[in-house]
Amino acid sequence: MTAKPTAQPLAKGVEPISKDPAASPETSDEGLEDAIVREEEALLKRVREHLATARPSRPPPTEDYEEQLVSLRDQIAASRLEDVPALVQQMERIAGVAARRAEVVSEPVDPRSPYFGHLRLRERGRPDRDVLIGRTTHVDARAGVRIVDWRHAPVSQLYYRYEEGAEYEETFGDREVEGKVLARRTVTIDEGELYRISSPQGTFVRGEKGYRKLEARATELSGGQGKAVRPEDMKGALGTGAAFAAKEDRHLPEIAALLDPRQFELISRPDSGIVVIQGGAGSGKTTIGVHRMAFLAYNARQRFTPDKMLVIVGSPALRAYIGEVLPALGIGAVTVETFSEWARVTRQRTYPWLEVPVEENTPSAVTRYKTHPALLRLLEQRAVAYREDPSTRKDSRGILYFWADVLTDKASVEAAFAQANDPEFGLDKVRQAWRWCAERCPAVLDRDPGDRTERKAAMAEEPPEEEAEEKRLGADDRPVEEDERALLDPEDDALLLRAYQLIKGELKKGKQPLVYEHLFVDEAQDLAPLDLAVLMGVVSKQKSVTLAGDTAQRLFMDSGFRDWRDVLDDLGLSSVNIEPLRIAYRSTREVLAFARDVLGPLADPTPPIAPRTGAPVEHHHFPSQGAAVAFLADAIRPLFAREPRATLAILARHPEQADAYYEALKMAEIPSLRRIRAYEFAFRPGVEVTEIRQVKGLEYDYVVLVDVNASTYPVDDESRHLLHIGATRAAHQLWVVSTGKPSPLVPPWLLEGGG
Repeated sequence: MTAKPTAQPLAKGVEPISKDPAASPETSDEGLEDAIVREEEALLKRVREHLATARPSRPPPTEDYEEQLVSLRDQIAASRLEDVPALVQQMERIAGVAARRAEVVSEPVDPRSPYFGHLRLRERGRPDRDVLIGRTTHVDARAGVRIVDWRHAPVSQLYYRYEEGAEYEETFGDREVEGKVLARRTVTIDEGELYRISSPQGTFVRGEKGYRKLEARATELSGGQGKAVRPEDMKGALGTGAAFAAKEDRHLPEIAALLDPRQFELISRPDSGIVVIQGGAGSGKTTIGVHRMAFLAYNARQRFTPDKMLVIVGSPALRAYIGEVLPALGIGAVTVETFSEWARVTRQRTYPWLEVPVEENTPSAVTRYKTHPALLRLLEQRAVAYREDPSTRKDSRGILYFWADVLTDKASVEAAFAQANDPEFGLDKVRQAWRWCAERCPAVLDRDPGDRTERKAAMAEEPPEEEAEEKRLGADDRPVEEDERALLDPEDDALLLRAYQLIKGELKKGKQPLVYEHLFVDEAQDLAPLDLAVLMGVVSKQKSVTLAGDTAQRLFMDSGFRDWRDVLDDLGLSSVNIEPLRIAYRSTREVLAFARDVLGPLADPTPPIAPRTGAPVEHHHFPSQGAAVAFLADAIRPLFAREPRATLAILARHPEQADAYYEALKMAEIPSLRRIRAYEFAFRPGVEVTEIRQVKGLEYDYVVLVDVNASTYPVDDESRHLLHIGATRAAHQLWVVSTGKPSPLVPPWLLEGGG
């Protein structure tokens, strides 16, 4: 970090808080709190006045560095050997100057929200100084305004790594820096107005009558609309009674201001290499992924352009959410897709002549067969021999035959699965899946128009009536009966793409290679090792990749994903470390305790850390859905009277159950009621009724799990994962409703009324 300007007074007539809070014991708490508010108001006023008069920073004088570099390159090619070192040195100097000039150019500060963090630092031999953390850099020494970009400025590390009062020792550039954080605050500025100040001394929210300090317990509940203490007289009711918070504390800090040191460490990892994140629900996996993209794009703009980054998500709902977040971080126009959508489009582009429908009801055994790591290894082994055989076709039609051969070669398939020795996928299931492929792969090959023409030309003798029909229609127009078995399974997209990569090389987008500089895969636990291998194959050699997932939130039991270590071994990434996130920010301790008990033997041996408590999880049993709906309607109406900005999810396992609850609640005239059928989430206050599978990755203030019955949720892994996912969508409160014999997965302590 370069030399820093001297500190300036905050504003005339406004004294800052004691530069060392511990040095003024005589200052009352109330006086200290008033001083914090006055200080932050004065600081913002000074920044706004400065930005109103400051001229926009002009970019440095442009020089054609590229032309100079090309000229030097040509000189090196034609020069004598003894002149090369000097020319190379000059070339490196010009490249360095060009890089530094590019860094100087930054986006102007947005006066509507110029910064979100405030540090006051004391360093040995220097005056105390205020540093503001924002989304771009603007430093004016004379005006005393120092706004630095959280993604780039070395000093921003202090904001994420140190608390107020902590002493620090860091290396900025080639300089060792020691000092103390005198103040660390998070502020929320909207439309140029200060609405919220968070500091160790308290959280202050601006309302109609000035600033008000929130109770300590109230500030623990964050992330939704209901952020307040649950009064004693509300036990047994839905909601936390957030009357004040829902109205006045609408202005929450930017996500970047809330990153903890561990999250910031992962975001700021080097731009080459693979980062694998294992984190429970609400631990910040998605936040890390999107902010790491913003961090990389800021620090290497020419490399990490939006068209060179790919985001793979677990559902259309997450696609919509991340699609809105990325432009706000300055990286719009990034491709965000589910893997199935991306693979389908890419396969159609790679095999444009292969017009084959996709099977909608693939048997579970076939899905496991085609996504099993054993088949991935077999594909890779057979590809080596296929590439080396001069008699094989290496175009896409030849690769289609290779795909069919791998799936239907019974002897090698049985040998590969025997070596895998998977007790959950025995030889009987392997043969069942093999028979499926043996029936359908030849029919798919028959859909190859080029192959069909070749076979017709090679036909020997034709019956007279067929010869007459062929002469009448012409050889190329001869009708061919379509085989109904000519269907691809959804998993074949990845198999065909991986086969192409192994035999032909890089996938193409038009005439150009399909290569991304950064890949972020969210909810990676729902992808097969085969899927991840295809995605890793479209990343540049530097392998800038972020893989994030939670093995406790698997939705697809047949995907071939068992645990991170095995998957990384399958991908040849045994040396990559798995980065755990232990702090769960979304849900309360009570919700996480229920979710962990539901997982049972599938739970991580190390439980997550839940920083906050909330309302108890409650179980309600009714003899029928009708009685349950009447009870819920009576609970929902007062909830939204108290908390009109709340979000509530009513989650079922099956669509028919969700339909029944929606129709009944609709008859009860519940306001802002929405039935989500195909990920069309509104992301606004109200009641959404849907299936658990659709809410993966989303968050609600309140969640009600309905029909948690023994018949709906038996003791199996899929039921455990679904209940865990549904429960951990709740930020504040969870209800469990049964309308028959309760599921054996419901913890006994909850059934006994100990919630």
